[in-house]
Amino acid sequence: MAKIKENFSAGEAARITGVPYRTLDHWARTEFIAPSIASADGIGTERKYAFSDLVSLRVARELREGGVSTQALRKVVARLRTLKKSHNPLADSRLVVVGSDVQLVGDCQEVVSLLSRPGQSVFAFMIDLGRVVQEVKAEVQLLRAA
Repeated sequence: MAKIKENFSAGEAARITGVPYRTLDHWARTEFIAPSIASADGIGTERKYAFSDLVSLRVARELREGGVSTQALRKVVARLRTLKKSHNPLADSRLVVVGSDVQLVGDCQEVVSLLSRPGQSVFAFMIDLGRVVQEVKAEVQLLRAA
């Protein structure tokens, strides 16, 4: 298997993750999901994203598509950063969305509410982090082959 590229431009990150470039730019400027390798430092500089950043961006996109508001997503990321002591917690967290609540799944015995909204609807979905990582790897391979 070919080695995964170590850093990605903002354009590549947008294509691979499906997050629109303008959204990517906004998230980076507000430090919601900022690139780990290099931030834009004025005119002529380029943001550089790590593979784990791509996974975080894809997870954030899927949560937004699943109905989690941007405001709620920001709260989720802030709480995950505190709980997990991680700059990039969406890349290594198993999350379950139940109604309008997002829950962190540690293992079969540990589920922690991140938004504390009990009594919401029973609609739920789980972000399959393994699947997301494989999809991002496949997109990287396609980008490299193009």
